[in-house]
Amino acid sequence: MREVIVASKRLNADIKATTEYKTYIDTKRALYDNIDLSNRLREFRNRNYELQNRQGVNPYEEVSNLVREYDELLHNSVVSDFLKAEQRICKMMQEVYCSIAEGLEFDYLDE
Repeated sequence: MREVIVASKRLNADIKATTEYKTYIDTKRALYDNIDLSNRLREFRNRNYELQNRQGVNPYEEVSNLVREYDELLHNSVVSDFLKAEQRICKMMQEVYCSIAEGLEFDYLDE
């Protein structure tokens, strides 16, 4: 197991060295340097989450209205750059997780 931990630490360092990760960190810092922008983005995300999980509403219509309401924020270059960078790093991490789990068998139901 020790070898796996060592390999995971190398992978962690490799991820931190990627352009995707460095861009994410840079854009995150730029966003957080502007308290108003970061608070408004947090508010947008919270409201979006609530809409996505609310019962009895049409989430597509509600989210469309929310996006229109926050259009100016979402088109702000600092926010937009952060969201794009975040999406790229999340996609990369998803691919990493899938690669790690490929071929591993976890069968909890048959135990």
